[in-house]
Amino acid sequence: MRKRAKGLVALAVLTLVTGFGLGIPATADTAPATKSLPAPYSQWNVSVTPVDGNNQVLRVDFDSPLMHRRMENLVYLPDSYHGDGTPSPVLYYLHGTVLQELDNAALDPVTGQESLLHMVSAGGGYRQTELMDFKSQLSKARFVVVAPDTDTAGTVCHNCGWIDGRADLVPNVPPLTGEQLPGDSFLHQELYPLVEHMFNVRTDRAGRGVSGFSMGGYSAMVQGMKHPDDYGFIGSVSGVYEILSEPRLRALWEALGYLRDQGYGTGLTDEVWWRNYNPSDLATNLSGTGTKFLLSFGDACLSAAAAGDANCAAYPPLRNPAAAAIEAVLNSNNHVAMKDLAAKAIPVQVVQLPGVHGANDAQVYRDFMVSAANETFAKGVPDPATFSYRTVNPAFSVWGYDVRVTRSADEFLSLTNARRDGTAFTVSGTGTVALQTPAAFTPGSTHRVTVTAPNGHATAQTVTADDRGRLPVSVDLGPGNLLPQEKLTDTLVLSAVRTATIRID
Repeated sequence: MRKRAKGLVALAVLTLVTGFGLGIPATADTAPATKSLPAPYSQWNVSVTPVDGNNQVLRVDFDSPLMHRRMENLVYLPDSYHGDGTPSPVLYYLHGTVLQELDNAALDPVTGQESLLHMVSAGGGYRQTELMDFKSQLSKARFVVVAPDTDTAGTVCHNCGWIDGRADLVPNVPPLTGEQLPGDSFLHQELYPLVEHMFNVRTDRAGRGVSGFSMGGYSAMVQGMKHPDDYGFIGSVSGVYEILSEPRLRALWEALGYLRDQGYGTGLTDEVWWRNYNPSDLATNLSGTGTKFLLSFGDACLSAAAAGDANCAAYPPLRNPAAAAIEAVLNSNNHVAMKDLAAKAIPVQVVQLPGVHGANDAQVYRDFMVSAANETFAKGVPDPATFSYRTVNPAFSVWGYDVRVTRSADEFLSLTNARRDGTAFTVSGTGTVALQTPAAFTPGSTHRVTVTAPNGHATAQTVTADDRGRLPVSVDLGPGNLLPQEKLTDTLVLSAVRTATIRID
């Protein structure tokens, strides 16, 4: 009887896996989701398991080479999903902060007394994913949802912000500080490629979105703004938009070590790097992209609309003082976002609902995000003919351009009025810029590249397109500065910015 039961389980798993288009032969001795995967996935010990017997909610686990541990992730397949045929859009969901000191199930009797403490304690990445109630909307959502780092026993990205950490002089010694993690690289180099290989989902910008709650809402904004060519939809639920100029939020950001633990110091010691991960300093990267942007936050149950509201009744602020306090801070921060985005002419859908932190997540998703994402993915998001982009990262890729700058101090480098066909763009910053254009030219063809230097002097050279149709361009923006730039509007001589224009005929 036991052998027969095991056989039925194996058959059920095998049927499940083959039904999802993983290409695994329907034979009795086939291991689930592993034998047919090509390199590098075949070395990751990938497994697929239905959650509570639900074939539309899957746990996809794998050994992450970047994270150096096993990562557990949830995948929600809508009713509209098919293993072959037309691919489904995909929405990635990033969880928020989990306090490393509280990520211990033994503390549940204490942390379970208050909603914020509960969601930032043991297995908080999973708990915060459950707040969205993705399962209840599988009949209405016409996209797959993928949520990383959802181990019920513990969370990996405690306060990583889903950005890449870097080596720093200040040692990270858990639990006093967090662990430096390659959060961004994990998403783009491991999770996304694996999901796109295993499931029938779209791989284009117009069919991919990113969302998140709390720190994850901040991370969704940073993801969308640092990778505008990767996402057509951004959804932030009670996220953080301004980490430097809003006093209460800055104090919180410093105290919990979001950027410090990733190797980026404090707002005083590494301001330019804080601005590199500050949504308000990156927001113009969305200008003209057509990206759908949804910004949601609660009122901490302090407004007139809170009277009689179901979310406030379920999570009253007097019983959930920490959740009420943090949402009050985020309410103020998101009002800063509304004004700033309006001033920068960046369209955004604003959703304000009664509730303390985390209380209205399911309502936001059910009543607003599902319809906004469905509409965005159905209508499409055309890529812009021209774009502008700024970053402090010395090497980056965006809209087909590969850029590397050599300079003596950290500061923003900007591409403006850049054509996606690679024929014209403006570069602002300091140092020497080595650039590869998009693959928009005929391989082997020759072109005249005219560079107008910061002093107005124009030089021209003939360049040949490589076998991929890309042109190499070098731009000298003059000597680097002695000190890091502090902010985008810095006018100090030590942070002078020089501009060169490039035309390719």
